[in-house]
Amino acid sequence: MIVTIKKGSEDAKMNEHINLRPSSPRFKLKPFISFLTAFSFVVLSLSGIILYARPEGSLARWISREFLGLDKSGWEAVHIVFCGLFVVAAVIHLALNFKTIVIYLRTGLGNGRKNWLELAAAGVLVVALVLVAIWRVPPASWMMEGRANFKNHPRGLQIEMPSVDFEKQSLRSVVECLGLRPEIVLKKLEGSGLRGLKLESSLEEVARQNGLTPQELYLRILAMGT
Repeated sequence: MIVTIKKGSEDAKMNEHINLRPSSPRFKLKPFISFLTAFSFVVLSLSGIILYARPEGSLARWISREFLGLDKSGWEAVHIVFCGLFVVAAVIHLALNFKTIVIYLRTGLGNGRKNWLELAAAGVLVVALVLVAIWRVPPASWMMEGRANFKNHPRGLQIEMPSVDFEKQSLRSVVECLGLRPEIVLKKLEGSGLRGLKLESSLEEVARQNGLTPQELYLRILAMGT
C-alpha cells in the first residue's frame, strides 16, 4: 500500500510538471489581422493629412517640399499602397469576425438588447456625410476651402512659376528666356559650388543633383541678370 501511494504521488508530480510546460508559440491570424488593420489605418491617416496640405502638380515640384524624407509623389505611393492594404485587411477582419458581428447585432452581447438603433444611426451618418461631400455644404465645403488654400498658397513659395511645368524646361531654355548667355551662367553656377551642370538637363534635374529646389535654382539664375 505504501509503495502504491508513493508511485501515485510521483505520477501526479510528473503530470503536474508536464502540464506546467509552456506551450510552443503559435502564429495567430486574428491578432495579426487586427494589428495589421490598425497600423495600416495609422499610416493611411498620416499620409492623407500630409497630402491634404500639399500643393498639386508642378507647383509641388517647384517648391519641392519634403516631409520625413518623402516628396509628394512618395507620399502618394505610400497612401495608395496602404489604402489597398487597409481594404484587404479590413475585409479579412470582417470575415474572421463575421459570427461575432452577427451575434452582436442579434443579442447585443452583454448589454441585454440588440443594437439595431446604433447600426441605423451609423448608416444614416455615413449616407449623410456622402451627400454633404457631394453637395459641398459645411463641413465638407470648409475642408475643401482649406485644401484650396494649401494648394494655391503653399508655404515656401517665393516666386511664381513663369509657366506650367517650367521646372521641366532645360537649363539652356531657362537661361535664354531670361536673356542671359548660357555659357556665362554655367560658369557662374559652377563657381558657386554647383556640380554636374549640363545645359540640356532640366531645371529640376540640375536642382535635385545639387540639393536645391527648382525655385531656388531659378532664383540664383535670376539674380545673375540683375
